[in-house]
Formats: sequence, C-alpha cells, structure tokens
Amino acid sequence: METPRHDFDRLAARRPALTRERLLRAAIAVFADHGYAGASVRRICQRARANPAAVKHYFGNKDGLYQEVLHVASAAFAGDETGKIERGERPPEAMLRDMIRHQLRPVLRRNTIGRYLRVFAWEDMAPSRPYKQFLAAGRVPVVARASTIARELLSPDATSEEVAVATVWLMNQAMPFVRSRDTLTAPPFGLRFDQAMVDRLADRLTRLALAGLARAPARLD
Repeated sequence: METPRHDFDRLAARRPALTRERLLRAAIAVFADHGYAGASVRRICQRARANPAAVKHYFGNKDGLYQEVLHVASAAFAGDETGKIERGERPPEAMLRDMIRHQLRPVLRRNTIGRYLRVFAWEDMAPSRPYKQFLAAGRVPVVARASTIARELLSPDATSEEVAVATVWLMNQAMPFVRSRDTLTAPPFGLRFDQAMVDRLADRLTRLALAGLARAPARLD
C-alpha cells in the first residue's frame, strides 16, 4: 500500500523542526554533563544524529546553541507567565506568590528539570562568556520579574543596591527546595512534595519574603 503524497509532504515539512528539536535536546544533555567549556558541537551532533552544518543553520554556532539552551532552561524555572510584568499591573504580593509557585514547579518535574539545574551549576562554578552575555541581554524572565516586585515592595527611596540585593534574594526563595529536593525528602526532613505541599510551601515562602521586605532595617552596630 502506497503512502499518500500529502503524508510525504507533511513529513518533509516537519523534518527541519524535528532536526532542530533533536539538536536542542542533545545540547541540553551534553551541556548538562560537560558544561559549556567541555561540550563540543561534534559531541552534540553525534548525540542528535545530525550534521554539524545543522547547528550553523539553526543556531549560528556553539554560542548561539548554548544561548538557546539557557533561554529554554530559564523559561522552565520562570513558569508559564514568561511575559513582561508591568508596574502596577497586579498587586506585588500576588506577583510574588505566583513567581515563587512557578519556581517551585520543578520539584514536581524532576526528570525535565534535572539537566537544567546541572547547566546552571556549571555556570555557578565558572560563568561562561555566553552566559554573561545572556544575563546582560536581559533574557532571563525571572530577573525582570523579581526586580519589578522588589521595586514595588521596597520603600520609594530604596537605593539601586538595595533593589539589586532584594532582587537576588527573591529570585532564590525557592531554589534550596528545587536543588535539594532529593535530600529534603529523606531524614531528618522527610518532606513529601506533591501539588498540595508545593502550594502550601509557596504561601509560606511568600509570607516570609513579604515580612522580610517590609521589616524596618535593624542596626547591626
């Protein structure tokens, strides 16, 4: 029985998208295992069963491919609402809870998120040039979101340094639970991560963060 012509046409139309997706999936795995410096286009193409010319066609070069990996990884941590948050569009308290809830989602999707965590772990140890460029370009949704929330919650006369510190602090509210999920499920903590627990945890972390930002600074001297 012959395959209809339109099936061949549809398969041909999908082939470029499938090649790009294979390259991206392979790159995520290779960068997670070896970091940016230790990964090579050749290794990625071998894993993806693709020609090195395909990397140039879809991503330009290794840096372009890595930038796309960083974009996908950061979007996974930012959650569904990756669009820009305008000042005054929503109450900052609601924005903060949504951000923390989205940041906690990876604890329910360990198979998907584990490699992203390893990609960022490499960058924590030795930030690469493409990673620095990625951050400088403002392509990380969670940074813009946390900065907006910090500006809304801090006093109007907060300095740029205070805003920056609060932004970094807010960005990392959920990360100990995401990075240490397996440890936290074992004794002595024994946490059980399911949707209901993640919702409760998001509420608790939001209340703690709001209290921390609202509290008047204490004298340390």
